[in-house]
Amino acid sequence: DSMLHIVTLREDYEGAKYTSASINTMGKYNCLYGRIEMRAKLPYSKGLWPAFWMMGENFPIVNWPRCGEIDIMESTVNSDPESNGEMRSTLHFQTKGTDEHNCITGWYHLPKGEKFADDFHVYAVEWEKEECRFYFDDTCFHTQPITEDMKDCFFKPHFILINTALSDWNDNERPDDEHTQLPQEYLIDYIRVYQ
Repeated sequence: DSMLHIVTLREDYEGAKYTSASINTMGKYNCLYGRIEMRAKLPYSKGLWPAFWMMGENFPIVNWPRCGEIDIMESTVNSDPESNGEMRSTLHFQTKGTDEHNCITGWYHLPKGEKFADDFHVYAVEWEKEECRFYFDDTCFHTQPITEDMKDCFFKPHFILINTALSDWNDNERPDDEHTQLPQEYLIDYIRVYQ
């Protein structure tokens, strides 16, 4: 159907109870600044963590977070059955001249009763030297200036990653047999970079 399907399954694989996928462009494609966007329909179930993100091309040399990380979209579903989940966009970086990890996050919440899995949406960042602007469809919901102590992380090319992790940013939201409905699909219509 001309789309990428990242499918999360409940199956035994090398000692694990679930399988999923992660795809990245490291060593194949990097970009520096521009608009990076994806049109996708997210999976929806407890314990799934779909993401669209970027890391500095020097990751293999300097490691994380010194390489910089731009999370364009991360979404999760919590254990509340009435929850629509939430989406966040984050810059991870190491403060210049220190070993300190910092992150700055913007959040987007749909109206009650709607889910990111209900339809296709566009998730984007407009990355410039001075700032990153994060979008859900046509709505800019978070703007983050690139300050002097962040420049080592965000003044160099980054590669792109898309994946569905089997975890959550809260330990009590991990997948389980009772509340995790599988299989689930993360459908990616396209990823585009405008420079």
